[in-house]
Amino acid sequence: MTLKYPKLTFFLLNLLIALLLLTGIGYFVLHYLDNYTRHGYSISVPSFRDLTPKQAEELAAHHKLQVIVIDSIYDENALPGTIQEQYPLEGSKVKNNRTIQLIMNARDPEQIALPSLANIPYRQTLKTLKLKGFEIGHIIYTPSEFKNLVLQLKHQGEVVEPGTLLMKGDTIDIVLGEGNDGNNKVLIPRLYKLKIEEASRLLKENYLNLGEIVKDSLMEADKDIKEAMIYLQDPPYIKNFRITAGTPVNIHVTFDTLKFQALDSLQMME
Repeated sequence: MTLKYPKLTFFLLNLLIALLLLTGIGYFVLHYLDNYTRHGYSISVPSFRDLTPKQAEELAAHHKLQVIVIDSIYDENALPGTIQEQYPLEGSKVKNNRTIQLIMNARDPEQIALPSLANIPYRQTLKTLKLKGFEIGHIIYTPSEFKNLVLQLKHQGEVVEPGTLLMKGDTIDIVLGEGNDGNNKVLIPRLYKLKIEEASRLLKENYLNLGEIVKDSLMEADKDIKEAMIYLQDPPYIKNFRITAGTPVNIHVTFDTLKFQALDSLQMME
């Protein structure tokens, strides 16, 4: 029997064979990749906190993971030489052989040389000290014709010279000139609903000090006060109201969201 269209038949036959081959190869590749990557299989990351690096390696090996210490911090409340932070976090789902990055608590606090900041603008001094790893303490004003210019830096009440080695995280007080115009007044910022750290930073940026922190009477003793929010401040926030630079601003903090709802309602009625 002679085919009427031999060339077309030959083409279709070859096309069918090619499709079958592609399907077979595709199935094989997908099946191989699925097994290679263990699709759908994941490991729950354990907690490495408070372990030594050696203990962390042993735990990681047990879970078919790897670990690497990438940095260190210093926390006087934690055991030296132990892991304090990790990424991915505990409970995260990862693939087999994933490397977990660890941050260890240093055995000794890091020492940093105090930079030379005398006669430098105040805001630049704030930024430099924070970048160096210091905490900002109080703003202290002293008689000087140079208003708001940094005159000295103090640590624990003593003047410290540039190059002095201090511990990372030490608190530095900044001595500023009050100027001769007798009008060293600044706007008071609104601190409502801010956390303590945010409020402290905002006050310092506006040449003011954080004063007393008053807890809500209903606050539980074991709750982290750093996470509480401010619902009252003294002196109060008044638009365009100015107070003397360096004044301490007292804050009242709470976790009670109902208190904020009541205060928000009162403000809407005013």
